[in-house]
Amino acid sequence: MKLARAAIGGLVLAAAPLAAMADGMSYSYVEADYVDIDIDDAPSGDGFGLRGSVGFLDNLFVFVDYTDASVSIVDIETIAVGVGGHYPLGSNFDAVGRIGYAEADLSASGFGSVGDDGYLLSLGLRGQVAQQFELEGNVIYTDFSDGGDETAFEVVGRWNFTDMFSAGLAYRVGDDVNTFYAGVRLSW
Repeated sequence: MKLARAAIGGLVLAAAPLAAMADGMSYSYVEADYVDIDIDDAPSGDGFGLRGSVGFLDNLFVFVDYTDASVSIVDIETIAVGVGGHYPLGSNFDAVGRIGYAEADLSASGFGSVGDDGYLLSLGLRGQVAQQFELEGNVIYTDFSDGGDETAFEVVGRWNFTDMFSAGLAYRVGDDVNTFYAGVRLSW
């Protein structure tokens, strides 16, 4: 998970000098989340997540998603790092795609740890449906080298209190894992 810490630190440092908020929906942000995980045939668990993105050029962005959660006696760390793009379908309505590297590490006290890596692809729609409210829907495909693949569907709602500060809820339904996120976002 050294890669996760380095990627998150680099994203925060890259974002620090940027002070102006772009018009419309921003693809530059830092977000902190409470995460609740429900794995089939296992007790649910919780933890925290950190997400970030920095937009560049007109329609591209780099992203980092990190989650650290505990389910029963198992600690789960995940990270996804990659690049994405957004294409306007109308004013305040975008098609969004991402591609990236994904890694998951599971560890249990006294039993050691196991890790796996692979890639992710996602495609979705994001729109500002009211002056202060955004909706987002995504299909996320993750393929791990040893752990197989999973397709998840995600729905996100975000309330923008100001141009820079928002709070949101997200629910991701996968083949074996369902995840709920509640978080706050600082955009620029």
